[in-house]
Amino acid sequence: MQPEHWKIRVQADEFLKAYHVLKNSDHSTTLMVATPGVVCLAFAVELYLKELHVIATGKSPRGHNIYKLFAALPSDVRQAVFAHKSISDNPFMMRGDIFNVGFHSQTYTAYDRFTDQMKEISDGFEKWRYSYEVQTLTYQSSFALALITAVASTSDSKRI
Repeated sequence: MQPEHWKIRVQADEFLKAYHVLKNSDHSTTLMVATPGVVCLAFAVELYLKELHVIATGKSPRGHNIYKLFAALPSDVRQAVFAHKSISDNPFMMRGDIFNVGFHSQTYTAYDRFTDQMKEISDGFEKWRYSYEVQTLTYQSSFALALITAVASTSDSKRI
């Protein structure tokens, strides 16, 4: 019998593969698969974080909010994810919420930008499942993919 974290990883990998299939499908249908693609990607991020929780704490938390799942990880694990090359070398690290009062402060750090980006995608799974209820939605897939890489790598390192 597989440990719980392997079951979560397999399912996370499957949702990530589904995202890639939908993203790379016939471009004439891109608009028709955008919502399922984002839902798959957002759910994959959630599952990778839950797998990391099981490895780091022995428990799988509930909920879909990416930022809350990340914030509930032990400090050293959060720092390992943030320090990963996929995060530090990614262009999104130059962005942040320019409407955030702290953005224009000298104390606004790269970690603040990182958490701003995470908050931006935090409820993507819930919002995009019901996208017909909302006028406009955005999702930072490049950040989500970089986060998946960092979280999966951290999980692999912690498992060893």
